[in-house]
Amino acid sequence: MKWRLWQARWFRVWVLMVSTALGMAVVFEATGNQAVVPAAIFYGAAAGPVAMLVATHDRTGVGERVPPASLLSTFLFGGGVALMLAGLFDASLIKDEHGPQILAVGFIEESAKLLVPLGIALTGQYLTKGGGVALGLACATGFAVLESMSYGYTALKAGGLVQAEGTLLVRGLTTPFSHLAWTGFACAVAFGVWERHGRVVWTAAVFGGWLLAAVLHSANDSLLSIGSLPAWRWALYLIVAAISYSLFHRATRGLRPYEVGLPA
Repeated sequence: MKWRLWQARWFRVWVLMVSTALGMAVVFEATGNQAVVPAAIFYGAAAGPVAMLVATHDRTGVGERVPPASLLSTFLFGGGVALMLAGLFDASLIKDEHGPQILAVGFIEESAKLLVPLGIALTGQYLTKGGGVALGLACATGFAVLESMSYGYTALKAGGLVQAEGTLLVRGLTTPFSHLAWTGFACAVAFGVWERHGRVVWTAAVFGGWLLAAVLHSANDSLLSIGSLPAWRWALYLIVAAISYSLFHRATRGLRPYEVGLPA
């Protein structure tokens, strides 16, 4: 069983990235050389999301639907713009993240993460379910990595690089069941509809996919943030995570990698 797990590309990618992050943390602790700190935080923040991308691509082939340059641009620009807008509106509208206002977070951040994929769809490019999922995952990965890095730097200031890597490891294990799953699901639903119509249209299904992603996102964050909730909220948190990934997997289960030798 262990050997079979190692054969999975996503697991090898995750192990190698986590090992690199921890190795840099060891170098820092041994030498005090701060030059390795940003890289340690980046690898720690990116390990989980990148492993999820590899697993999804191997299962669905979505990375073949959009040129690498466009995916990279969506990762860098889309993720950055999404975090910038989410940071602006989160700070403006959510004054107390430990109270009921946190319920707005999913509606803010899922809208921000869908902005660039929507803009690309309006140009008529990559208007397929597979293309939409690839763009959505690229944008969500950029957002998740940058957001996790902010948590890493906060933990770094509070308890050092080892504590920061522990924080990033936990976030890396949860991200595939949160940011990537929510945005990937919403894009699968929306682009699936737009592929059938040949253009961007607004239907109940498109709105419903975004709404469900936003509700799950808000439920996830409220279960983590609202301190007055009972102890068994962790069970609800795991249920939300399972539902989130299950919806994403179900929405993308019809996608398959292109067969070698066949035209794309």
